[in-house]
Amino acid sequence: MPCLSLPQEADRILAEYDEKLPDIMAMLERQFTVLHNRAQVLLTLCGIVISTTGFSGRLVAGTNRYAQAYIIIGVGLILLAAIVCSWGVLHLRWLTMQKGDDLREWLETSLRYRDRKTTSYRVAVIIMLLGLTTYCIAMAIMLANPHENALSAR
Repeated sequence: MPCLSLPQEADRILAEYDEKLPDIMAMLERQFTVLHNRAQVLLTLCGIVISTTGFSGRLVAGTNRYAQAYIIIGVGLILLAAIVCSWGVLHLRWLTMQKGDDLREWLETSLRYRDRKTTSYRVAVIIMLLGLTTYCIAMAIMLANPHENALSAR
């Protein structure tokens, strides 16, 4: 099912909220809250992977060159996902700062801003999933190639 175009969405919002700015702002703020909460979850997952690498990364990288490459690529992608998420989603510009000479223009500007943040979030999720995939490949290589000193107590 296709989504509404931005002008159609603006029409729907203006009609539904009877052009009442406080109600429209509250609705948009709820949408931004959902987006920011999801971004925080993504950043938490990225932090867990990076922290875990501090404990197991040396062991994985010690398996062979393939494991080294995959873990480095995986952690790099995870870090990139965190950067895209932080800058693209958590970067702030208040709704009251949005340009617009009238309510409709302001609303469309705000919807475009929301859509850019949503796109950044989706890109960060894709990058994170690619990073997790390569990270898991590195772990699989390690598990498939055990060696005697792998669990050394040093």
